[in-house]
Amino acid sequence: MDKITVNITKEIEKAKSEIWDCTESLSVLDNAVKCGFLFDKHSLEIQKWMKEYNFRIGELRIFIDNARTNG
Repeated sequence: MDKITVNITKEIEKAKSEIWDCTESLSVLDNAVKCGFLFDKHSLEIQKWMKEYNFRIGELRIFIDNARTNG
């Protein structure tokens, strides 16, 4: 049976890139909400999306911390 190897450095870089993407998405969404021209129901929906992006950023940071500590 072959052993699967994971390049931790590469995975950390991918996670950092995804954090950057999520942060940029949050910035765009936040600006849309702050403009105040959206219907309230749309603004509320965007805020739900923002929570998902923030949650994902948290997951990725935990992964990076664990990979650095245990990798």
